[in-house]
Amino acid sequence: MTLSTLGIDAYQLTTLLAHADLGRLDQRVTMSFFFRRMPKNRSYVVFCALRRILETAREMRFGDEELAALDAHPMIGPALAARPAVREALRAVDGFDGNIDAIPEGTPAFAGPALRSDGKTPVQIGGAPLGLYTPLMQIETSMLLAKLIETPFLGLINHMSMIASKASRVVRAARGKPVLEFGQRRTHPAAAVDAAYAAYVGGCRATSNLAAYARFGIPAVGTMDHFAVQASEQEGRSREETERDFFRGFAETFGKTPTTMLVDTYDTDRGIRAAVEATGGALGGVRIDSNVTPESIAHARALLRELGCPDAKIYVSDGLDEHKVSALADVADGFGVGENITCSPDAATGVGCVGKLVINGYGRVTMKVAKGTGKATLPGKLQVYRSPDHDLVVLEKEAAPSGATPLLVPTWRGREATRDVPSPEEVRDHVAREVDALPAELLALETTAPRKLIASDALVREVERLYAEASS
Repeated sequence: MTLSTLGIDAYQLTTLLAHADLGRLDQRVTMSFFFRRMPKNRSYVVFCALRRILETAREMRFGDEELAALDAHPMIGPALAARPAVREALRAVDGFDGNIDAIPEGTPAFAGPALRSDGKTPVQIGGAPLGLYTPLMQIETSMLLAKLIETPFLGLINHMSMIASKASRVVRAARGKPVLEFGQRRTHPAAAVDAAYAAYVGGCRATSNLAAYARFGIPAVGTMDHFAVQASEQEGRSREETERDFFRGFAETFGKTPTTMLVDTYDTDRGIRAAVEATGGALGGVRIDSNVTPESIAHARALLRELGCPDAKIYVSDGLDEHKVSALADVADGFGVGENITCSPDAATGVGCVGKLVINGYGRVTMKVAKGTGKATLPGKLQVYRSPDHDLVVLEKEAAPSGATPLLVPTWRGREATRDVPSPEEVRDHVAREVDALPAELLALETTAPRKLIASDALVREVERLYAEASS
């Protein structure tokens, strides 16, 4: 049984059955995936999940186990039994069939108030500001498949973009010092590999997750844990002795490889002394996981110099986030960050990505208005053009402006991808280039500066037309 196929909201199938009764099962529809607003104190979101979405598209199947589970459902089962054509349509699913246009993996995306084509005048619709956003994906497919992709695609985008965005912030805060992702024990095992991938493309140098190394080739690193040091304790011997003995054995296990020791299991100063002695002064570095402050790092640095290891690196962990990393970036040599990347508690519900219908099965361009809620959507198929200081969102058929880069590109046609997602290393480089190119005011850790987002005149007219129709 595959989560990628059956991992959908129940209402996707209940409404699908109703659509089938109205003759809409095979209608072609177009959906847009986007987020309406930025997470708090953020000015950009790194789009991440395209690789996994394309994998999911290839794997979509309804086998006997999935269908048996649906047959047993108290509401869906009887409805399916009465509609064998729908059941057979589910059984016939053999991967995704349709068109996907997407922005490249690792591209920064934005949301905020719309400006008119003069780049200055706010767009007002019904007395309220119009929200503009970067379309992440536009998908044309059958009604059946549209109901099957929305939930898993949104879950992937929200989870992985949340992590890639947070990693990008932490990495920038480190000012060139390495950041290592150590968060797999703070998330579900089924999500940990995706989390490691997203953190890596967001800029982390490595992960602790060996499965991510095996699947994606992401560097996997680790030193030691407190468990290892405590496991060496013995009756009749001091902890100072057993800690030093474990350090010595650990160094011998890995031969000439410069060794990094975790030194704060009992007493950090004593741990540093034991690490230096155990390695004969050839200590590669230490990791400190408690009481990490600029002062404690300066103290550890002075002790290492005193003991003849001035070049030993100091790596720190201890519940770090981008603000703590920024405060330590001038004194530490590297950072291990766990839950504050993989769980991103300041944006724990992801980036708020949604999937909405923009052209229905009758060919009608549609727009969710939701007056007074701030949840209006943009209608029809769009394109977004990126310039250094702004983004321009237009109707898909409008002429391209000169000197701007179109972001939505054909990614899947029919039953197969038309382009491969670049390697994790290439995506990582793309993220770094794109984020570095953003104006300085968008890169502060605490910012309310919005990206300038311009709506074309034709798009504004279409929004106004549909809003007036909904109001009549």
